[in-house]
Amino acid sequence: MFRVYPLHRRARFAVLTALLACAATFIFPPSPARAGAKASSRPVGGLLLDEHLEGGVAVARMVGGITGRYTYTLRDSFPADTVRMNLVYITGTSVVEAKGGTLSFFETSTQDTAEPGNLNGTVLMTVVGGTGQWTGATGHVVLVGFFHQETLTGAWSYVGKVCVP
Repeated sequence: MFRVYPLHRRARFAVLTALLACAATFIFPPSPARAGAKASSRPVGGLLLDEHLEGGVAVARMVGGITGRYTYTLRDSFPADTVRMNLVYITGTSVVEAKGGTLSFFETSTQDTAEPGNLNGTVLMTVVGGTGQWTGATGHVVLVGFFHQETLTGAWSYVGKVCVP
């Protein structure tokens, strides 16, 4: 027959500490920053100016926290619902050719077409990587602005955070 002995107070503390450490690993898995990679996050803000179309691709100039040539490629567009026919959901990809490398995004946006000839909208730009100084970048940027369909021009302001390892 087996005999069970009560754990000594220090042994119970050690076992409890080990169990809590294991639970914390499942609840808060190690991120690159916790695993030893030094991550640097910084807030960004500025403007996306002079947006226009060149051969079916939107081209603009980003200034501020992210500065460079912006290009956007439409991926998909569909109506929001049958009640609000003026709202259109749009997805696409974009790249900013910045000093020191490129920054890549996946974009999801909602455009309001209620005003004839004008699109007013919001865009969530999810950072999906980059090259050069932007290699391994993550983060999010939010754009708010307009695009005039008659002149095929627009302007946006942006704010967000970009992190690089």
